[in-house]
Amino acid sequence: MLQIVRRLFVVTIVALCLVTFAFAQASQQARPAGQAAPAAQAAKDYPEDHRPPVAFREDWMDATPGVPTDYKDKDLDSHLQNKNLQHGRYGLGAKDVIYDRHVGPRDDPGYIWLGACAAGPCAITLKDKTDYLDLSNPMSKVVWRTKQTGFRQLRLVLKLADGSFLISDRYAGPAEDWNVQEILIRDVRWRILKIQDPRMYEDSLVEKPDLTRIDEIGFTDLMLGGPGFTSGASRVDWIEVQANRVKRPAGSTNNQ
Repeated sequence: MLQIVRRLFVVTIVALCLVTFAFAQASQQARPAGQAAPAAQAAKDYPEDHRPPVAFREDWMDATPGVPTDYKDKDLDSHLQNKNLQHGRYGLGAKDVIYDRHVGPRDDPGYIWLGACAAGPCAITLKDKTDYLDLSNPMSKVVWRTKQTGFRQLRLVLKLADGSFLISDRYAGPAEDWNVQEILIRDVRWRILKIQDPRMYEDSLVEKPDLTRIDEIGFTDLMLGGPGFTSGASRVDWIEVQANRVKRPAGSTNNQ
């Protein structure tokens, strides 16, 4: 009886080994040639693993840092911290846009104020003198600190390498205090921005625009400035652009 049990045990073990071997062979044959086993396959490639760097951040600086003073200055470029940047001004009212600084509130920063666009809607942009921006990375974004009063909605403006303009459907809306907001570029729907003095307005939608070479990036609220500082207006404390950079063509000028 004991011998019968032993023989049955041996037969069972042999049978299990044969079944295991056959299953392994079948799995190997079913896998396409050159395909690695699941355990050896590469991990999923996430867009978040390829975030672009900060192309630039501009905070604009006071003419007299640390010294409380009220002043208004139309020379925006003189307040740039990043001297590789320069401003673009578009629209009839753009020439009057100022860098503004108040003694009070005590924690009020110096900022770009669009309330001076009384002659017509205006847009203010920033241009890197040596590089285009590439916003095609799915994780490209703009982060900014703004404050809008009245009914203002501050939108992104892009000037493409071909000279055309786009305006975003995403915006920073009215707020009682300064607030920081992120705009993920891939979430934006873009419209053509028409700049035909004295008008500035959004036009047709652009499906899948080419964002690989952005000449300038900035902002507009598409509205006239208010007659006073208590009227509706848009303010920008700082702006950060997270994007890849693309060298401008050799020999191009700063104003190209």
